[in-house]
Amino acid sequence: VGVIGVDGGVYGEGEAGLLSGDKAPLVPRADCPDPEEERHAAERKDIPYAMEWWDVDLLPGKLRKELANREASMLKRALGSKKKESEDKAGKDKSENEQTDADEEEQEKARAAFASKCYSSASLSRSKTSSLVQHPAPIRPPGSTKPAAQPTLHLTKKEIRRQRKLRRAERARDLQDMQAAGLVAAPEPRLTLSNFMRVLGDQAVLDPSAIERKVEEQVQARKIKHEKMNADRKLTKEQRKEKRARKLAEDTSGGVSVALFLVRDMAHPYHRTKVDLNAQQNSITGGVLECARPEAALVVAEGGPKAIKRFTRLMTVRMKWRGEDLGDGSSDEEEDEVEPGKGEDGDEPAKKRKFNSRNTCDLLWTGMAPKRAFHNFAFQKCDSSVDARKVLEARGCDHFWDLALAKAGSAEWVAGGGVGETRGAIGTEGLRFKLGGGDEVNADDDVIMKH
Repeated sequence: VGVIGVDGGVYGEGEAGLLSGDKAPLVPRADCPDPEEERHAAERKDIPYAMEWWDVDLLPGKLRKELANREASMLKRALGSKKKESEDKAGKDKSENEQTDADEEEQEKARAAFASKCYSSASLSRSKTSSLVQHPAPIRPPGSTKPAAQPTLHLTKKEIRRQRKLRRAERARDLQDMQAAGLVAAPEPRLTLSNFMRVLGDQAVLDPSAIERKVEEQVQARKIKHEKMNADRKLTKEQRKEKRARKLAEDTSGGVSVALFLVRDMAHPYHRTKVDLNAQQNSITGGVLECARPEAALVVAEGGPKAIKRFTRLMTVRMKWRGEDLGDGSSDEEEDEVEPGKGEDGDEPAKKRKFNSRNTCDLLWTGMAPKRAFHNFAFQKCDSSVDARKVLEARGCDHFWDLALAKAGSAEWVAGGGVGETRGAIGTEGLRFKLGGGDEVNADDDVIMKH
């Protein structure tokens, strides 16, 4: 309802009359697309020709140019599609229509092959924007907490045996209940030559020879079954090696156990071989540093706590430093090493090395270190105390030699006697050891073992 004005007319009547009167038709804008062309483009199935425009940057240059040329030719064919439709309406030969359909099928096959080629050749390495996309690492929200770890119940050996006994008894009761209910057939009685008369009773009295043969067959079957089970459980050589390595392996990332030993004489091959082989088997690093003045050898061992415990027992208990249980001075066990290059061709009699009767081994120090100072276990000889200290200083453990010098200068060590009477050349070929940090090795002084 309009508002009545002073002149009796309705407010806004003039403008309303202009809008409601006759007016010229609306002229479409010049930049607006033709609705008919939009409908025709929406009905076409060959757009895009091979891949979307935002994926074209992932193609190599030659393939990108080829795609642009194919799309240009496709657009030219699309512009002439209206003309072809008008010609079809006007009437066209049937053979020409069939030829046109065949051409379209060939073009469709070529387009599909080219599209597959494009997608197989596309790579993000050619994109100019992929390197700008950042993928932050996922982090746990501040409010969330990790689930609490379930506590592990550790049982003693006595409790473990008791639990096993209870489980076996429970399984035996279940089996007896199933046999009583008739669900499982009862096993044959376990017969032996000592109990078959008591178990079988009258049957054994009627034909004891047949029953005895049956008992022997049953005993042999049990033996074969037992041996087969043992053979199935037996580990192969590789599995036994892996099991032993797994048993000896220890984690030293949190700390390394270190042990220092001072030996008067390490020249005998029996001592050198035992020390080196045990170090390899227990994954122990370090080495033996032999010094001519003073005549002593410092043994450094780094490894896990169990390995160091075994190595310490070897050095202090198991090792026969004076050859006590290896025979007297004329036995072959005591004089078991010959100098290389002699006695092999019959030119010169072989010289045998004797054990040092005053040889000893003392445990200097055991403790922990943050990490290993050596990468392997090796041997090295030095002429003086200064050279020995330099070798250890290169590894950052020169204080080990200070402990060795303090022990070598003590009254107890000096009272033990000299060790130079049996020290000589190493006497085993293929042994060349080096402990220092340098790469050059003097063939006359240093020895390094070939493993």
